[in-house]
Amino acid sequence: MASPLLDDLLARIVDSGLLDDPVAENGLIYGRATIDAAGAVVTVNVDPELEDDEESLDADALLAAITRILSVSESRWRAVIDEVADDIDESVDDEPVIEQTDLRDDLEATSVVVFADAVLIAFDAPKQFPDSRILVQLDDDLEVASIEVRDRDGGVEA
Repeated sequence: MASPLLDDLLARIVDSGLLDDPVAENGLIYGRATIDAAGAVVTVNVDPELEDDEESLDADALLAAITRILSVSESRWRAVIDEVADDIDESVDDEPVIEQTDLRDDLEATSVVVFADAVLIAFDAPKQFPDSRILVQLDDDLEVASIEVRDRDGGVEA
């Protein structure tokens, strides 16, 4: 049975036009959207974290978080990409890479998970990390909070 809170959030997201063809399923709302600064169409998952507190859902905070990541400025997006690339380059400094290319040019945003107080962006880097996903958590100011490289099977690499 769908949650009335989730149904209300879905209705607000539909009305906002932020996501293309949003649907509610398994306590999440899914849709597609474009991060203009990245020039990337991504899958957007909105997680109201209903299992944490069935009684409340801050739809305004979630809508604001969706808007924030989709309308991120080019300079903020570039700063995120630079920080991710620098951090990963430092941590795999001596490791062999499949193809020598600037990681900044290889990172492709593929999906976004939106929480009221954070955003998790999944990147592919097909040339340097073809068997991995790079997960970057941003805080509500779109500052990098954590970076994780995971192999596609779910294990953590770095």
